[in-house]
Amino acid sequence: MADAPHPNEQVRWLVTARARPGEPGSATVSVLARNAMVPELAFDMMVDWHLGAEAPDVEGRALIILSLLFKELAAECERAAGTRFQEG
Repeated sequence: MADAPHPNEQVRWLVTARARPGEPGSATVSVLARNAMVPELAFDMMVDWHLGAEAPDVEGRALIILSLLFKELAAECERAAGTRFQEG
């Protein structure tokens, strides 16, 4: 029988991003993420594609934006969960 994954491995994400040019000055970045608890999380997001930028620049920018958004979402979830626990 295989050992259970270490708890940190269960929440570690594998993430890929692929940028495609959209309207002038924008791009669609397709993000695919997965971990032990979520086999697949996939979505597209629109981001700016500045003149002279290459796909890896745009993909990196999208991932940084996602990182900041998820940090804020995690903080809000923690706050909301704390409120619910206090309310019983």
